[in-house]
Amino acid sequence: MSLTLLPALLLAAQPAPDKPQEAAPAAPTNCRPVPPPPSADERRVASLLAATDGITAARAFHVRSIREEYEIVGALHLCFTMQALVDQSGRPYDVLTTIDPRTGASRELWFDISSFFGHEF
Repeated sequence: MSLTLLPALLLAAQPAPDKPQEAAPAAPTNCRPVPPPPSADERRVASLLAATDGITAARAFHVRSIREEYEIVGALHLCFTMQALVDQSGRPYDVLTTIDPRTGASRELWFDISSFFGHEF
C-alpha cells in the first residue's frame, strides 16, 4: 500500500458528519435482575464482595451454597443467563454468565463451590 492512499483510507473509515450515529445496543428487555440478598445475609455477601471480584478461578468467590451465588449476583444488580460447572485442577467451580441490565455487558462470575459440592447428605 502506498502512503498516498493512507489518508484516503482514514477519511473513508470516519463516519460522515451528516449521518446519524448508531446508538449503543440496548440492554436486553427480558433481563430481570436477581433480587438482592435478604437483610440477614447482607453481611456475609458484603464480606464476599469485599474479598474478591470473582472474575477468574484464582479470584473466585468462596461460597457455602448455591443460594449465596445468586445473592452475590443480586447484590451486583446483574441478570443470570447461564451456568457452567468447571473442574480446574481438581477443584469445582460454578461459572455464572450474567448481564448488566444497565449496559447490556456480559460478565462471568466464578464461584468456588468446594465447600459443598460432592458432599453427600
